[in-house]
Amino acid sequence: MNTALSIIVGSLLCLPLVQAEDTIPLDPVTGMKMAGDWELVRNHCIICHSSQTFLRQRATEANWTSVLEWMQKHGGLWKLEADVEKKIIRYLATNYGPGDATNYRRAPIPATLMPPNPYASEARIEAEAKQQQGILRPAQP
Repeated sequence: MNTALSIIVGSLLCLPLVQAEDTIPLDPVTGMKMAGDWELVRNHCIICHSSQTFLRQRATEANWTSVLEWMQKHGGLWKLEADVEKKIIRYLATNYGPGDATNYRRAPIPATLMPPNPYASEARIEAEAKQQQGILRPAQP
């Protein structure tokens, strides 16, 4: 088989993989990929900010973990149960992972350079109301 034909055949064999990624439906409200634990992520993450905050990011599992830890320490995010935290990080890393080198999240901004979160108290009030309604489980101490 000549080189050009090999490239064409190889490209055609990879086409279903590319199409499969593109066929993940998007939530019409948030734009999130409706795969895996997307509803869990939606219910925890868009309480404080728009889904566009993380949809436009690309990060490894370690980076997403760091972001979540920062939000818990400085951004007003309550402590998550370990299994919930793992599911959120897995969803983000799987669906919004680094990809190629041109599509990668910037390094986290040091906490000392971040301003106070003006929405932290409003987000907490909203989360507590959702917990009372049974939409969210109470945070574990």
